[in-house]
Amino acid sequence: MKIIITGATGFIGRNLAEDLYGNGIEIIATGRSPEIGNELKKEGIHFMEADIRNPSQVAAAFCPADAVIHCAGKTGDWGRFNDFFETNVTGTQNVILACKTHNIQNIIFISSPSVYFTGKDRFNILESDPVPEKQFAYGKTKLLAEATLLNLAHEGFKSIILRPRAVYGRYDNTIVPRILKMSEKKNFPLINNGKAMVDITYVGNLAAAVRNCLFAPEGAWNEVYNISNNDPISVREWFGLILKIFNRPFKPKNIPESVAKVIAGMMEMLSLLPFGNKTPSMTRFSVGYIARSMTMSIEKAALRLNYFPATGNYQGFENYKTWLE
Repeated sequence: MKIIITGATGFIGRNLAEDLYGNGIEIIATGRSPEIGNELKKEGIHFMEADIRNPSQVAAAFCPADAVIHCAGKTGDWGRFNDFFETNVTGTQNVILACKTHNIQNIIFISSPSVYFTGKDRFNILESDPVPEKQFAYGKTKLLAEATLLNLAHEGFKSIILRPRAVYGRYDNTIVPRILKMSEKKNFPLINNGKAMVDITYVGNLAAAVRNCLFAPEGAWNEVYNISNNDPISVREWFGLILKIFNRPFKPKNIPESVAKVIAGMMEMLSLLPFGNKTPSMTRFSVGYIARSMTMSIEKAALRLNYFPATGNYQGFENYKTWLE
């Protein structure tokens, strides 16, 4: 089996490339970072530098293969819509064109459960539940990319859309590092006292889900699946657990959601000024996303993809610490 991975120099894509290669699958890794690409080469993984925003680069990097795992994309809760659109939508269209050129009909797309966010508590969300019409740039462009892929079914293409929540693990330079940095402050701010219940996903579990997708039966394709550790945890417990494992102090200080949103709004306004930080450290969306509960059902993934997460929350953090050390 030969698999092409876009975004293989990013956090999730690199993990998938190394995991699948370690399981005996031939990998063509593509991405924008030649430095990380060279590290992949040292492991024996074939690497082709390519930016999905450039159709000629994508076409040149692709070759006949059994499937494409499309991880590349622009993430974040702040930025111009056109920037998100260019990468997440136009980039996906470029990937599709390259697939057509090389007759690749199976595509696995790493999307995001942020599309479910309504600003209110939501529990046990199903893939069939409606998504809110109002979306911020990242969520909207991810939904557009999903729709583009699923609409290919009438052309004989098969797609699987995965929505993993809060992925962490080896090579993560966002979630856990941010929590560790916050622990250096005198008090650790917790919005609404960290009572929100959330799902999180160890990257090894996501890799297992992707492996299952590659061998999924016909009826499992052209569908959307939630992916998580299937072990909801409160934000307070989540952050406290990480800091305990890393032997860091945890002195939480409650910040009401309303206060946090006012502060975030001011940061957003300042970022628009010529002398301001172009990317605010906190946005109103990020406040709501961490202040409100959001858990997802993975029953569909269990039934159709035979996905049963083997690594729990705690063990996942332990694995991450071991890798760092």
